[in-house]
Amino acid sequence: MTDSVLVQLRRNVSATAWGFSIQGGQEHGSCIFIQKVKPKSIADRSGLRVGDGVEQIGHTPTQYLRHDQAKMEIIRAGNDLDLYVRRNAVNVSGSNTVTPENSYVVEDSTDYRGYTNPNVQSRSFKILQDSLQYTEVQEGK
Repeated sequence: MTDSVLVQLRRNVSATAWGFSIQGGQEHGSCIFIQKVKPKSIADRSGLRVGDGVEQIGHTPTQYLRHDQAKMEIIRAGNDLDLYVRRNAVNVSGSNTVTPENSYVVEDSTDYRGYTNPNVQSRSFKILQDSLQYTEVQEGK
């Protein structure tokens, strides 16, 4: 039996990608595992390997997590990501790995995407703002 290995990933800014993608999850009937590691990325330099089974993300065990829940745990970690992994838990090189096409996620880039108008507000912000103003008016009666 192999023991868990702690892989610590650290970055200075969240705009820098970790450089790995995960696959699997409870809804796919498999463990969360590392599907790709980009060469020379933070993940690569930290020792993360393709085929590593992710047993824990920070303090959260992954045994019963869906894929989207695992992704959210990674995002919540911010710039300090601790992964407890089991080496070579999944053979991803052969054709034995059959999973749905959309079961893995490549980290989205957070690169600058151009000018954002500061006067434009999201719909949810406007709804919240209107709700607060309505409450203030009701209390003022």
